[in-house]
Amino acid sequence: EWHITNAQRSGVVGEVVVLMAPWIMPLMMLLAGVSTWYSLRRRGNGDYLRERTVRVFLPLLVGTLLLVPPQVYLERRMRGQFAGSFVEFYPHFFDGIYPTGNLSWHHLWFLAHLYGYSILALPLFRYLQHSRGSRALHGAARVTAGPAGLLWLALPLVVERSLLWGLFPERHVLTSDWSNHALLFVAYVYGFVLAGTPWLGMVIDAQWQRALVAAMIGSTAIMTGAWVGLLPTRLPPPYSFAYLAFWVLYALVAWAWMVALLGFARRRLNRTDWLVHRAQSRAYLWYVMHQPVVVAAAFVVVQWHLGVAGKVAALAVVSVAGTVLSSALVLRVPWLAVMFGASAPARVRAEVPSPAPGPIPAGNLSVPRQIAVLRDGRETPPPATTGGRWRGHDGHD
Repeated sequence: EWHITNAQRSGVVGEVVVLMAPWIMPLMMLLAGVSTWYSLRRRGNGDYLRERTVRVFLPLLVGTLLLVPPQVYLERRMRGQFAGSFVEFYPHFFDGIYPTGNLSWHHLWFLAHLYGYSILALPLFRYLQHSRGSRALHGAARVTAGPAGLLWLALPLVVERSLLWGLFPERHVLTSDWSNHALLFVAYVYGFVLAGTPWLGMVIDAQWQRALVAAMIGSTAIMTGAWVGLLPTRLPPPYSFAYLAFWVLYALVAWAWMVALLGFARRRLNRTDWLVHRAQSRAYLWYVMHQPVVVAAAFVVVQWHLGVAGKVAALAVVSVAGTVLSSALVLRVPWLAVMFGASAPARVRAEVPSPAPGPIPAGNLSVPRQIAVLRDGRETPPPATTGGRWRGHDGHD
């Protein structure tokens, strides 16, 4: 069960969670890999590690001490496990490890994983930026432009979901979450490659619609299994044929949704209007701030005399508004913004890459032809075909 739960449940709302579960966190880690490419492009190793410490580790530490305790407190209050005030509860936050105790980083586990990956992947990323790494990526281009396309890149996800999930049941514990490490670290590396090489973006432009169809079919199967009660409580025994079949499907669905959503974003979000720019510059802070708002809103909403639909609508409105407002307030205090991983607005615009450009303009080389040119050894496409690349904040590809 989640931290705050409603007495009445909804299968329909549960299906929404099932739909997002395979891909939401891997996609976030992939986008973090994109951001890492831009960061390393203009920083030495020392500056990069200092930047990661300020932008990732510091919010993890501060958020654990300031944002997580109210969540645990409200959960204990809701379940009748604590009756005093928050001031009285705070010293007890350090009593044992959650869930039997109280100390936890809750949603900030993502920052802990990201900080570890940022350090561990640095030698690999520097290698990929070198000429030898570039040749290795050209070999990958030949594979992804072949008959199975981007499906080859799903193989690591399939293997790890099938083999590791049953062996390492602990979730979001940094030292033992090896199943999620395998999934998220691969997504992180894929994001770095996506930002640094043009061919992968071109392959996504060519294949995202097929990936969307596959994602929808696979998600329908998983959601049907959840609706009839097969998942997750009656998941087949580990390493049985049905177990392996389920996790293969789950991993393929995760990858298909990531490709489909990236392709859609490259096609539809190639604009610089106010909304896109605001989402770019504040998305990271929204993530850091969102869960305390959601937990606090849920603590109040679940006690209202409303149906599930009314509570869900109220929770959605209050959570979005509260997250945006709290983030705006944090940005108004420069030292507080730094503590939560944000920066002054001008600095944020420089740190966050601009949105992915749209598809290759009609009349230029076809996407398959461009991929063929790239995989045969060309480092950059012809000038007329740069539309499929990710463009940096400074206007250079």
